Amino acid sequence: MGPSDVLKRYFGYDAFRPRQREVIDAIVKGEDVMAIMPTGAGKSICFQIPALLFPHGTIIISPLISLMKDQVETLTEQGIPASFVNSTIPYEESIERLRNLYRGKIKLLYMAPEKLEPSYFTQCLAQVPLSMIVIDEAHCVSQWGHDFRPSYRKIKDFIDSLPRRPVVTAFTATATPLVEADMKESLGLEKARVFRTGLDRPNLSFRVIQGAAKEDFILRYVKSHKKESGIIYCATRKAVDTVYDLLRRRGINAGRYHAGMEDEDRRQAQEDFSFDNVTVMVATNAFGMGIDKSNVRYVIHYQMPKSLEAYYQEAGRAGRDGAKSECILLYSGQDAGIQRYLIEQGNQDEDQRKMDYHRLNAMVDYCQTTSCLRNFILAYFGEKVTEPCGHCGNCESGKGRVDITDMAVLVFKTIRSLHERFGASLIADVLHGSHSRAIVERKLEDTPTYGKLSFEKASHIKSALNNFIADGYLRREGEPYAVLKLTDKARQVLAGREKVYGLAFGAESVMADAAVEKKIDRNPVRRGGLFEKLRKLRTLIAREEQVPPFVVFSDATLEDMAAVKPKNLEDMGKVHGVGAFKLEKYGARFLEVLLDQNEEEEKEEETDSHEDSALLEELKNLRRRMAGEVHKAPKSIFSDEILSSMVLQRPGTLEELKRIRGIGSKKAAAYGMPFLRLLGNNVPTAQPVPADIRQSACFLFLKKVRDRLAGGRKGDAFFSDESLHRLASGDSSVLSSLSERDAAEFRKALETYKKIRSC
Repeated sequence: MGPSDVLKRYFGYDAFRPRQREVIDAIVKGEDVMAIMPTGAGKSICFQIPALLFPHGTIIISPLISLMKDQVETLTEQGIPASFVNSTIPYEESIERLRNLYRGKIKLLYMAPEKLEPSYFTQCLAQVPLSMIVIDEAHCVSQWGHDFRPSYRKIKDFIDSLPRRPVVTAFTATATPLVEADMKESLGLEKARVFRTGLDRPNLSFRVIQGAAKEDFILRYVKSHKKESGIIYCATRKAVDTVYDLLRRRGINAGRYHAGMEDEDRRQAQEDFSFDNVTVMVATNAFGMGIDKSNVRYVIHYQMPKSLEAYYQEAGRAGRDGAKSECILLYSGQDAGIQRYLIEQGNQDEDQRKMDYHRLNAMVDYCQTTSCLRNFILAYFGEKVTEPCGHCGNCESGKGRVDITDMAVLVFKTIRSLHERFGASLIADVLHGSHSRAIVERKLEDTPTYGKLSFEKASHIKSALNNFIADGYLRREGEPYAVLKLTDKARQVLAGREKVYGLAFGAESVMADAAVEKKIDRNPVRRGGLFEKLRKLRTLIAREEQVPPFVVFSDATLEDMAAVKPKNLEDMGKVHGVGAFKLEKYGARFLEVLLDQNEEEEKEEETDSHEDSALLEELKNLRRRMAGEVHKAPKSIFSDEILSSMVLQRPGTLEELKRIRGIGSKKAAAYGMPFLRLLGNNVPTAQPVPADIRQSACFLFLKKVRDRLAGGRKGDAFFSDESLHRLASGDSSVLSSLSERDAAEFRKALETYKKIRSC
């Protein structure tokens, strides 16, 4: 039996992917191999097929327990004898699995690198005849890599200690030339044949969105792709919890995963995601290499990761089955600050810290570039690039670039008028015509360009400033509060010698809308009821066998099944991904569904847009009535944009309300409670809520009294906002915590307020 026969019999494929056959042939000939192949390129098959052809067993050194479990389940379902040993397996059972490898009962044994520490286990392992040792995720051996693991440094010593050296192979998805050289030396593979296949993943679409309200975007995107499986990566545990709570609050079936959780909770979360019990996983990078789920349709980065190596590996979790998938990075200027803080808190040496900063700067450049995103990634990893890809976010938006010289001149003049002494937020406020305290105290209303962009949202102006920085017209200077400086390029524009071309102001919002509305799936079979029926059968079988659904058949296999519509088992055997073992095991059940002619189109679930629209109107009515009570313009309480975010996010507490962009602590405390009560209703009502409005108006009145009585003390520490709200609602028992004099002042203030109300 040759490699092609094994490919068809066990894996159900008729042909190899690019370079797979070359790698396999080299290994079968007994050559050491190092292969750098992107996620989804079929690395596993490159060592699994030789393992089945070799006379003795193969061990695969893999860094994560969960990855071993998933891969062994997949192999077993394909009729390939495999097992694993790691810290979850009792000692005696580990030795028994070694015996099974020795007896030939299993062909592949997955193993954690920590198991290679000298012990009785390694003494036993040395007695087992091995045809091959595979080092998966080999970049972990390099201190110059983004995921260095000291335990990988033990691998070479173990190989050198064996009485007979087997074929040694190493595989990784990404490696810069520096990391590649370190892998060769550290693993003793200086003479190995190196296969570097193209890192390009044509089925992945890359997009960077700047300046968007991240929570709103995520809610809109996930709701728009509710049937798709996705991962949302965050840089911190706190952000994971925030996004997870946000999704769960809106009824979205989400899970979470980070290192601060108990081991059992993490294991259950990963299992729920693998088994499609949850559709979206919110996680830190701790949820990374252990993912063998093939049908992830999108990966969203809520915050920028620490390096392009990390980003490409995490984004590469999408579309492993070859179907079209999206990789979206939501970028804000604060992200780089978070990563710099994480670097500073690390315990790496000075050389490593410099390397971390170098990688971080490359990541920031990716977020701010206006060139082709795919080409930027490929060039970073040392690959030659040609034409722009044409379908990444930058290529698509590039078609809409226009002459924005007039707008740019206003921005540059403002920075010059302010003597290059302020940061992006204040410059945006000046151009927008804000009456904020910072503007008034500095008397910046006298700036010649004050209010010249009042028709633009301040957030759009800030996004434009970021773009001007990325395009080299402005530069940031100073830490931690950077100011903006003009470059020579901007001065050429002010002198009238150069024009500026870019996206129109506010284009980021349009791009975010386009990303939400863009449907990942262009395959028409997925929109039919037949595909859904096949998917339901797959889920049923997966539950019966207690394995993840993708282990039964991938989405790509179901797509091919629905498109080809095989009439018999012979035709079914020709479907992409249906091997002899799975044909015998599942073929008849899937064929029964395919032959059922009473196929009905599945009705799409009704959206909740009508309810959302009704709730938004109720919030606007509440805002209008409250504005009348406190004698302010309605939009000075909460803008339309903030009300829309409330509808999307449905905050349930003042803390959650404060997290909505544009609110903050003061507005939340002053106006928040009536809005929270209305948002808490499942069905919006047209009935007015005057008591809530009066309470908020009374709260504002009492707040001024509190600030006067507090003197130099912090008001909230003297008498909390919560106590102030209770007093405004009529609960005078809270005054017992105050001195007699202060309590009397509050009672007098309440009497005064009642007289004002009665006028």
